[in-house]
Amino acid sequence: MLYIACNRFLGLGATPSAAYRQNTLQVQRRLAMQLKKLITALALAGVAAMGSAAHAMVVEDAWTMTAGGTTTSNIGHVGLNGGVATVTQQIGPGGTPFVGAQFQEFGNIFSLNYVTENVPGFGDFGFPQSYAQPLDGLRFVFTGLSGVVTAYNALTGGINYAFTPGIGSIKLQATTDGAATWVDMANLSMRSPSGGDLADFNGRNQTLGQSTLLLQFDSFMNGFQLDLDGAGLGYDSASDLFLQVQTTNKISNPFTFSGVCSFNQAAFCATGKVTSDGSGDLLKIPEPGSVALIALGLLGMGAISRRRISRAV
Repeated sequence: MLYIACNRFLGLGATPSAAYRQNTLQVQRRLAMQLKKLITALALAGVAAMGSAAHAMVVEDAWTMTAGGTTTSNIGHVGLNGGVATVTQQIGPGGTPFVGAQFQEFGNIFSLNYVTENVPGFGDFGFPQSYAQPLDGLRFVFTGLSGVVTAYNALTGGINYAFTPGIGSIKLQATTDGAATWVDMANLSMRSPSGGDLADFNGRNQTLGQSTLLLQFDSFMNGFQLDLDGAGLGYDSASDLFLQVQTTNKISNPFTFSGVCSFNQAAFCATGKVTSDGSGDLLKIPEPGSVALIALGLLGMGAISRRRISRAV
């Protein structure tokens, strides 16, 4: 009705001319074509995003874990405490790391409790709860993890590092007898992006650092299970699930010269110990069907819009 009012105001009559109608039709067709291109681009972008696990995962809420013959429900995130790692770091002639220098790490970190679900995504808070008995706790055992220095500040000694995906082994174990014995529950692998920093590589005890690790579940064993939407629901295989570990680290034993590197006989290394505490959140790769449905929905909306344009003209 707007164009009729405008025509009357301009004294052109209520009915638009043939030229006006033809011009309007061309504009509408161009808009429809642009809409189609936009919808197609969005759909392709959504599908392409599934190719990168690190950029396409979602945080799981209120998940359930079965381990040690018992089930713990409504987990927001697991607490991580008492971690210690022996780090062997390649050094240069001056006794300090350098960009590209390799390192290797062995250690473990424990989980004796969890925080119940109360905030969507990251950020659950509150008094930690013990796991359902007889499960006393869990531990992650890291063997032969490897990586490289990505930045080094010669003035402050500050260091940044990144782990190499797929190198080394990570086992999740459970105990039901106060840590007297441990039983394997799952195998995990280091994935990218994983790394962290240390305020001063040459620092004394208590020198601080931070790390964020992305661990992918490879397999479950001995009755271990993670459930997202009820028993056996929420994912297709263990490898669909990840644990994002965030820790605050402190130097326990300062780094000292230790001779030839065990992983590189042509290089020299320094060895130190680092303690850590933090938390772990469960992540999952969205099912490809979810992205496909979104893409189909967008394309359907585009088709409906084009039909309405054609009928209006």
